[in-house]
Amino acid sequence: MLARTAVTLSYLFLLMSITACSDEQNLEATATKTVEAAAPSSKSTQPAIPSSPTVLEFADAETLFVADSARGSIVAYTLPESSQSAAKPAAWNLLDLDALLIDELGAAPRGIKYHDLAVHPKTQEAYISLSASVGGKAQSMVVAVSREGAAMQLDLESLPSQQFVLENPADDGVSFWRDIPAASFTVTDLDYRDGELYVSGLSTGEFASTLRRVPFPFTDSNTSTGVEMYHAAHGQMETRAPIRAMSIVDLNGVPSIVAAYTCTPLVTVPIEDLEDGTKITGRTVAELGYGNTPLEVLSFETANMQGETQSFVLVINREKNADLIALDQLAEAAKAPGLSDPIPYLGATAGVATIPIPLSGVFQAAD
Repeated sequence: MLARTAVTLSYLFLLMSITACSDEQNLEATATKTVEAAAPSSKSTQPAIPSSPTVLEFADAETLFVADSARGSIVAYTLPESSQSAAKPAAWNLLDLDALLIDELGAAPRGIKYHDLAVHPKTQEAYISLSASVGGKAQSMVVAVSREGAAMQLDLESLPSQQFVLENPADDGVSFWRDIPAASFTVTDLDYRDGELYVSGLSTGEFASTLRRVPFPFTDSNTSTGVEMYHAAHGQMETRAPIRAMSIVDLNGVPSIVAAYTCTPLVTVPIEDLEDGTKITGRTVAELGYGNTPLEVLSFETANMQGETQSFVLVINREKNADLIALDQLAEAAKAPGLSDPIPYLGATAGVATIPIPLSGVFQAAD
């Protein structure tokens, strides 16, 4: 198993293995049990060790968010201030990450499962959440890997932390296609902007796809909004398909979430629509291809051949080429009614124009 990195369009992409995902149509069709609501959201300043660290996100160089879907919580860790000078973005060429972790951590061969990564905004180290067998016991952990190939497991228990417990998280009492526990989708992505942490995932109930806004530093307050969208590949409205990857961009002067779902509708949601306790319909601006799991949605600026600055959104996919979308075209699509008719045949695409970018063998990415 190889871990590779590359620079594309002035961004640093870290590519690595991650476990497979399920098809949203089956999420819509095969829930087997309704569970009771959990306790309201709340904060805790007690030391928190995630039982299953999954999604990672940096707020700044000293704050790392770690999602724990199994416990329905998010932990914010305060990292030690780095004495290193700010590293400049540069290409990584670190091969065979498995071998490095086996050597540095004593992990068993073929027993490593990667979950997510985030790049430290100052040191450019890759922070990776993973599960591994160490000393014959399964362990979940977060490791930091440098460009030079040094790996260090974070001692999360020793770090100052705040914990936020999510309201009504998905429960293992609900199972989906291939017996996947719904709790594994409690948190599917995190995005931090202007003092708020945006959390996508599943909650309990029929309208399970949820977007949460959590102020940071954590308090007891947050908003939780149910989100439905039209899935042209399935020809139906969907309320239980979780957002798999998202990014916050300004569309027509309005801060908006650009959200990608499995199989692969692309949806825009104005942040101003995210009100607590409401249910909203996102605008489906594109259908990017059947049978695919989006891994990351990145936004960036780059100079074109004429030296002019252009803004783009890049949707990085697991089973197909990445999709590059001009931000001005995405903004125009966000003003239109959105897709509302099924695609004419399986595998067809629709909506805003995209440029295929041949990023093959991608399993996870971060900027």
